[in-house]
Amino acid sequence: MDKLTIVVSVIGIIGTLSSIFFAYLACKKSNMQEQKVDGKTEGAMLSDIGYIKACVDRVEKNLNKVDERYRNIAERLAKVEEAVANVTKRVDEL
Repeated sequence: MDKLTIVVSVIGIIGTLSSIFFAYLACKKSNMQEQKVDGKTEGAMLSDIGYIKACVDRVEKNLNKVDERYRNIAERLAKVEEAVANVTKRVDEL
C-alpha cells in the first residue's frame, strides 16, 4: 500500500502541475487574442485619424484658394470703383 500511496500522490502532483500549466497557456492565449483585437482597433483608429487629417488638409487648401479668389475680387473691385470714379469725373466735366 505504501507504493500505491506514493504513485497516487505523484499522479496528483502531476495532475495539479499540468492543470496549472494549461491554465497558464489558456491565459496567455486569451491575452494574445485581446492584444490582437486591441491592435486592430488601434489600427482602425489610426487609419480614421489619417483620413480625417487628409480631409482637413484638403479643406484648408480649398479655403486658401477661396481666400485668394476673394482677395483678387476685392482688388479688382477696388480698381473698378476707381475707374468708375474717374469716368464719373470726366462725365461731370463734359
